Amino acid sequence: MDETMDEDAAGPSQECANPWPNLARLFQFSEQINDSFRFKCLLCLPKQNFITAYKNSSFNLRKHVKRRHETHLEEYCQLTSTACKRPSEGGTGFKAKQLKLLEAKQVSQKTVDRAILRFIVQGLQSFSLVETPSFQDLIVELQLSSAVMSRTVRRKIDSATSKMKERLKNEMKKLDPCSFERRSAALACRQLRGSHTFDALAAILTDIHAEYEISLKVVRTTTDNGSNFVKAFRVFGQQDENNSGELVAEDTIEEEVGEDCDASDGKEEVEFMDVEAILEEDDGLQYQLPKHHRCACHLLNLVSTVDVDRANKTEAYKKLSRSAFSKASRSPQNAELIEEHCKLHLVQPNSTRWNSSFMAVERVVRIIRDQGEGSVRTVCAALNVPMYSPADIAFLGEYVTTMSPVAKSLNILQGEVNIQMGWLLPTITTLTTKLEKSRPSLRFCKPLVDALLEGLRKRFESMMSEPELIAAAILVPRFKTSWTSNDTVLQLGLSYIKEHLPEHDEGFRSPDTISTTSDADDFSHEISKQLDGYLAATAEGVNTLAPYPAVRNLSLKLNTALPASAA
Repeated sequence: MDETMDEDAAGPSQECANPWPNLARLFQFSEQINDSFRFKCLLCLPKQNFITAYKNSSFNLRKHVKRRHETHLEEYCQLTSTACKRPSEGGTGFKAKQLKLLEAKQVSQKTVDRAILRFIVQGLQSFSLVETPSFQDLIVELQLSSAVMSRTVRRKIDSATSKMKERLKNEMKKLDPCSFERRSAALACRQLRGSHTFDALAAILTDIHAEYEISLKVVRTTTDNGSNFVKAFRVFGQQDENNSGELVAEDTIEEEVGEDCDASDGKEEVEFMDVEAILEEDDGLQYQLPKHHRCACHLLNLVSTVDVDRANKTEAYKKLSRSAFSKASRSPQNAELIEEHCKLHLVQPNSTRWNSSFMAVERVVRIIRDQGEGSVRTVCAALNVPMYSPADIAFLGEYVTTMSPVAKSLNILQGEVNIQMGWLLPTITTLTTKLEKSRPSLRFCKPLVDALLEGLRKRFESMMSEPELIAAAILVPRFKTSWTSNDTVLQLGLSYIKEHLPEHDEGFRSPDTISTTSDADDFSHEISKQLDGYLAATAEGVNTLAPYPAVRNLSLKLNTALPASAA
């Protein structure tokens, strides 16, 4: 009791002021203990009752009032609604703490200009957009001190584009041809106005080549199989391309022209021509395009979709395939149920890509193999979809086995980094060999294999006999001459290499500069030694080409292009 009286006599501690003076009618401040404050409840008098509250919360005080003096709870709430803030630790009184004003971020005019340029360029907006009042109001409202560029926006975009082109040209000059490291860059993105005719495509491609000064550097252009692209390169490109299936037979044309000339002999007729109109006529000879290559992935997709329809001529295959595919291509919405029983999700087929349909069927076969047929039957029953019959399951398994090499070939050819043109023929040759070997063991899918082989022959036959593509494959150290056993094919490629190898040697001299026959023999012998040394090397890495500069340079030229535009 004496201790309590001494405490009362001493009064509140002066080390710290009362943090909640608005509650003085209910609680008397006693002292501060570390991060807590001690109060004496005035409502509990004459009983001495002390309550401790944390420095940032008066919750314990409210809790005490609610539990012991509930009739005073409303009074407590009124007092706390006008609570005062605590003073700083060094002060003895209370100071109103000024609210911090959030200032708008100030940015420079240069930053605003860059933001507008990005908005116009990336969104392909019209230049006139910056002159509309609403756009100007938007910029000014966001940044009062900013001005909106208007007349200079086109000039600034042109300037930025020119700088980008210069940087790109400088980067291209830094490429190391010895490393065979492929680097890619988007040179141009042009809007083709009007009809997308073959001559319009040829014109814009020629302009891009001339603008970047690469007309003589482009060795081959790979595009999809669109008819306008094919015609553009057929008319304006180099004619020793791999599109002979679409080329017009020149001999037939010459024969028809010859017959017309013979029939007109003896009948001399004079036809007056407008010379000015002839001179002004645009015959398109100004368009010069490089060699053309059709996208190999697009061709394989056509083989896997259009050509395999020939298999449906076999009634048994047609019936089984329709039954199995209609079930495999279903996409039930209850994904959780499927994952619970099958431990995997189903794949939704995509109508634009054949390999997505293959992946959907492959996923069903994988679930059956890993989880058993019971898991699939459970899901089919729960979702009320048709069950898989044993024949369906057997057919889908054979289908996946048959089409797996096709899917792997697609994945290889649409690569972008470690792929060259020389991979095309070995990949198609390996695919053909695998299909032929798998045929005897198949029960349901023999018509499918026959359709695939016929499609590969029809769409890749001209490429398989093109000397330049054969040479490109031979000059890939991984393949050399091991990818085919057809000596006729290999001889075509080796003849092409021997013919073009001298001009790619670093010490190449034209025939006119070689003074004697012995000099020519020595030079030819040296070139042959390089080719023989390369073919005899056992290593498969790119470094295999380093000791043979002529072979390396020719390989670099022939393998620069990609076999597929889907890369």
